[in-house]
Parts: sequence; structure tokens; C-alpha cells
Amino acid sequence: MSTQQERIEANRRRALERLKRRGLIRPDQARKIEDRNEKRPSKIRRELQPESDSQDVPVDLTLARVERAKKVAEKRTIAQERLESSESNLRDASGNENRAMQQSGKRPLDRIRPTIRREDYIEYDFATMKNSYGGFINVEETEDGWENKKQRSLEEWQREQKERRALYENAPPPEHPSLAPRCVECNINTELDPLLHDVFKLQICKTCAKNKPEKFALLTKTECKEDYFLTDPELNDSTLFYRLEKPNPHSGTFARMQLFVRCQIEEFAFKKWGGEEGLDKEWQRREEGKAQRREKKYIMKMKEMRKKTRAQEYTRNMLKRKHGEEHVHEFSAPIDGGVNEDGFRVTKRRCITCGLETEEIVI
Repeated sequence: MSTQQERIEANRRRALERLKRRGLIRPDQARKIEDRNEKRPSKIRRELQPESDSQDVPVDLTLARVERAKKVAEKRTIAQERLESSESNLRDASGNENRAMQQSGKRPLDRIRPTIRREDYIEYDFATMKNSYGGFINVEETEDGWENKKQRSLEEWQREQKERRALYENAPPPEHPSLAPRCVECNINTELDPLLHDVFKLQICKTCAKNKPEKFALLTKTECKEDYFLTDPELNDSTLFYRLEKPNPHSGTFARMQLFVRCQIEEFAFKKWGGEEGLDKEWQRREEGKAQRREKKYIMKMKEMRKKTRAQEYTRNMLKRKHGEEHVHEFSAPIDGGVNEDGFRVTKRRCITCGLETEEIVI
């Protein structure tokens, strides 16, 4: 028997003696354990033999050992990988570093992902917001942005204005004066309003546009709906009307302001309602509808008030039948009551019917 086998047998005997002294096992149980240990050494001795003696071991036992060794090696590899992955996720509090950072060279927080998106709980991201200066200036519409515009010099601004003015005032003349586009209103001026010409496709000069606001004034979307009774789908249809969009002057977060020219709105409204008379009839019909709705609302309010008054009258009559008529005091003429504790003169009155007395301070 080898030294290792003797050591194992000695440990088993000591453990068995310890259990006997503590009374944890009965004598018959101890006798069975001793008999089992006497039969076991041959088996253990066979397992502890060196590989050189493996020739005497059966082939099935050798294959079983090889399979068991392979499984143990696989489990050891898996456990080692799990240990390395867990250590890479942990952070060393003392040195503020971990193995993953030492191997990859990246900060540990770079791999952390937020549990929820910012859009789920941030209503306004101030990091991405831009100053629209109260909604009067749209930074996105400018060519280079407001910051670059602000950094421009006076000479650059003047040169830009000249180039923009040259598109309309200094445009190349036509081949013949008779071919120059003229205003359709006065048929004289050839200097057309660039806004009406480019946006609304109207051949109108600046003088006529200024002198005839009843035809060429710009209307907001609200004015078109209130004055000409047009609907949102009609005004939003780009095939029906030309429009000029600007930032909303009330707030930069509101919808953009849309401007329409009056003559085009009137033309479409007259076709829709049957001319100017039809538009007036539609206005009259809507005003009558408003008056009827106001009258109906007034009648409903009166009915509710009558119901409340009738209920109050019923409650008053019921209390009168239960407690009798409500007593109204009839006080006599004031009588001098002298001076009270605070030094004020007092007058007294008495009810003629029930005798209730009151004291009044004369100030």
C-alpha cells in the first residue's frame, strides 16, 4: 500500500473515532463502516497506480478515465472563461482600472449603454436647440447661419445687398423695349415687385402693389378662413394657391406663418360661393347660425335658472310648513344705554314682538 493510501486510511479511522466519541453514530453503524473500509483499499489502490502499471488495467476502465479527463478539462476551460469575463466587467476601486481597460486601452464607461433613450424622458434637448431670437429670425433660412452673418463686415454686407438688388434692378435689358414685361395694372412700369413676381407669379409693379392693397395685400391663413370662409385643406393645397412662408412672430416653436395674396384668395372664394353676392349670403347665413346658437344657449341657461328658482321656492315653502312663518324683528326707537367697559356710549333697541334686545356702539 502506498503512502497516499495509508494517509487516506488513517484519516478515515480518525474521522470514525471522532464520530464515535461525539455519539453521532451507533456501534452497529460504526461496525458497518469499518467492514466497508476493509473492502475498499484494493479498489483505491488500483485507481492510484501509476500510468506505467496501466497495462494490467482493463481497456474499458482506461477509456472511462480518458473520457472523464476530457470532461474535466472542458469544464475547467469554461469556468476559466467565465472567471475572466466577470473580472473584465468588474472595476478595481483602488486603482480605478480593470483588466479590460488595461487590455483594450479604453475607458470602462465607454462600453456602458443607457437603459432608456433620452427622447423618452427629455422634452427639450438644450444641447441641440438654436436661438431663433424670439421667432423673428430663422437661422436655418440664412445662407451661412446667423453667427457667420454676425461676423461679416459692413463692406461684405453692402456687396451682398448690391448683388441681390442687381437680380431685379440691374437685370439685363430685353432685346427690344417693347418686349420688356410691364405691369398688368398700369401697363407703364417695368420695374416689377420681386416678391409678387417670384413667389405669387404676379406681374405687378411696386407702385400698384402699394396703391391697391384691396387686391395685392398679403393675408394670413386665419384671415382667409374668417373673411372668405376657406377651409384648411383648401389653403394647404399647393396647387390652388401660391404662398409665402415665414417664421411665426409669436413663437419660434409654433407653426410657420403662411401669407397669401388677396386677389388669388378672392378669385377662388368667388368661384366657390358664387361671386360676391354668394359670399355675402354665406356670411349672412353663418351670422344667423351664430345668433341661433346664442339664443339656444340663452334659453338653456334660463331653463336651468328657473329650475334652481323653483327648487329654492319649494325648499322655502317646506321650511315654512315645518317651522312656521319666518319672524321679522320690529325694533323700537334707540334708548340710551350708558357707557360700556371700554368707554364707548351704547344705545339699546328691543323687538316689539319677541323682546330681543340689541346693543349698538355709537362711534
